[in-house]
Amino acid sequence: MTLPPMPPGADDERPSEPRPEPAPGLPAPGLPGWARQRPNADVPSEAVMAEYIGPKWDRVYRRKLSPFLEDPSFVPTWNWSAALAFPPAWFLYRKLYLPFAIFFLLPGLAFRVLTGTDKTLTVQALQQPENEFLLVMNAAIFVSTVIASGGTANWFLFRRARAANRLIVQQQLPAAEAERFLRRVGGTNRMATALFVAFSLMLAVATIGG
Repeated sequence: MTLPPMPPGADDERPSEPRPEPAPGLPAPGLPGWARQRPNADVPSEAVMAEYIGPKWDRVYRRKLSPFLEDPSFVPTWNWSAALAFPPAWFLYRKLYLPFAIFFLLPGLAFRVLTGTDKTLTVQALQQPENEFLLVMNAAIFVSTVIASGGTANWFLFRRARAANRLIVQQQLPAAEAERFLRRVGGTNRMATALFVAFSLMLAVATIGG
């Protein structure tokens, strides 16, 4: 039995093979790491975070910042270095200059507002019985600063990396320039941190001696 010939153009009416779609959350092929975005383009990729954070990304900060890679909204996390390493020196070390200024200035301002005094009190003065209230307030403000520093440090670090990633995407920086930019605004600032710690130690010695 001979089949009738197909009319012209009939082959074009056959359904085409469906094109495979990339799996959700996977980067588009052929793009540099810092340009590979998740469905939520506001969240930096791990490649961007690794370039921004530096050598400690794999060992330390991938775990600490993983909640923000899923959802950039603030959630309390904990960073022992920020809480205990000469607050607020960690923020300066990580080039988080605005949080550094906040945690450097706010405790002294809070002490003046809550106690109604703007005098610089030495350790000996705080140990006097009449200044017991000032000693308690000073301790309470210090503990509050430690908790606030440790609880917000990871989020501030993520926000800084996200801002750097936004600029790269908006400016469409070439790969080499994007690498240099992430290393410049990220990483650490050891020199400024060392100077700050030295200055703080000198001030503490002067206060105790006074």
